[in-house]
Amino acid sequence: MNDLVPIERLAAGQAFHRRVQTAFLTGLAGASGFRERPWRLVAGRRGRVDLVVEVDGEQMLVIIEIKGTDWDKITAARVVRNLRRHLRQLQGYLDTAIEDMESGTWSGIVGCLLYPARPASAEIQAAIEDAAGEQAIMVTWYADADWRQ
Repeated sequence: MNDLVPIERLAAGQAFHRRVQTAFLTGLAGASGFRERPWRLVAGRRGRVDLVVEVDGEQMLVIIEIKGTDWDKITAARVVRNLRRHLRQLQGYLDTAIEDMESGTWSGIVGCLLYPARPASAEIQAAIEDAAGEQAIMVTWYADADWRQ
């Protein structure tokens, strides 16, 4: 089985990533946003958060992991595996933020996975949202966002 991702899919994912960052950060009111922010992970490792929003006056941190995943192109058998990988990645960022919250840096944190569009299958959509919800992670569908360009 070939696990290599075609260059076209990677390029499309990167273009989506940049489009989301620009759309989200344009006209952001009552908050400060940062794209591609370096992030310390637990155990001293380093990472890079796609999009971070600090809500002014509330010490609230929102960490958004942008994924270009087209759920309709993934076999049902691989949906859960891919989602778990996305959740683990985001949880790594949240673990550090939780440490910072416990030391008083943040009063609250929110984690969010952002995908291009809802899957055509209501069952797959529910599975994605339920699995993320079990970890208190929000799922957002870019096609539904009123701030997109």
